[in-house]
Amino acid sequence: SRSAARAMFDEQVGWAVEAGVDFVIGETFSWGEEALIALESIRGTGLPAVITLAIHQEPATREGWTPEDACKRLEDAGADVVGLNCIRGPKTMLPLIRAVRESVDCYVAALPVPYRTHAEEPTFQSLRDPDYQGLPDDRPFPTALDPFTCNRYELADFARDAHELGVNYFGVCCGAAPHHIRSVAEALGRTPPASRYTADMSKHAFLGTDSTLKQAYQEYADKL
Repeated sequence: SRSAARAMFDEQVGWAVEAGVDFVIGETFSWGEEALIALESIRGTGLPAVITLAIHQEPATREGWTPEDACKRLEDAGADVVGLNCIRGPKTMLPLIRAVRESVDCYVAALPVPYRTHAEEPTFQSLRDPDYQGLPDDRPFPTALDPFTCNRYELADFARDAHELGVNYFGVCCGAAPHHIRSVAEALGRTPPASRYTADMSKHAFLGTDSTLKQAYQEYADKL
């Protein structure tokens, strides 16, 4: 019931307040009404609220609201940041984020999963692997998504594209690795401490550019 859901949110948000948080995140809501209940609870504390929705194969919440309509309702109800997280990879989240950004005035969040979802299989639960037939229920999700993983450059491209749309709250959801997060930060002009681990190929024996490398190795690079 609505009252039971509100009680659960109040309990969880209360723990966050006791811990001294600066703001509260409510995420991965596929029901817009549930997101609104969570927002009510957060707003009751006076803390800023970040609310993000998770959109399945149908580009709508479970009750049928478009992502942009749902996010507008959340903004009107007092959310400080609205947007999308989880379920969809960069390619299938970006079009929905564009519509959200055009519909609200508040901050917009985008946190895709790092998987190569596409128009025919827009969520990481819907991905199928035609090259391997031994999967439980013929479904790579959640334990065999390895072949679909985005590389760091794809996440960087997403961050730049979303930033150009006006998105201003970024992350990477389920399946993210440190290099994904670092690449998003660097694509947005940041230099986090972890940038010291960013790949430097200049001294790679075959692919490097350093003047001390043997020319014979560099000439062999195309034969690797």
